[in-house]
Amino acid sequence: MKWEVFATAPDQLTAESWLILMQNAGIECKLQPGDAVAFLGVSGLPTRIMARSDYVENALTILNAYLGNSNDISSDNETTC
Repeated sequence: MKWEVFATAPDQLTAESWLILMQNAGIECKLQPGDAVAFLGVSGLPTRIMARSDYVENALTILNAYLGNSNDISSDNETTC
């Protein structure tokens, strides 16, 4: 199973909420290993979100619908706020 980064959240809390949104839509997602290290607390740094490669397009569609047109995320890993 191949995983791809499809979005970069501005911080870990935002990434966690996007992760839950994706999981509720039935898309397997996870945070990029190393972006969030639990023993250091919540990270204020950009955090990448990964999905299985066959779900990336669906994940982008769902996330863009959630964020609205003003914050469109492209598949080239742009950081959005």
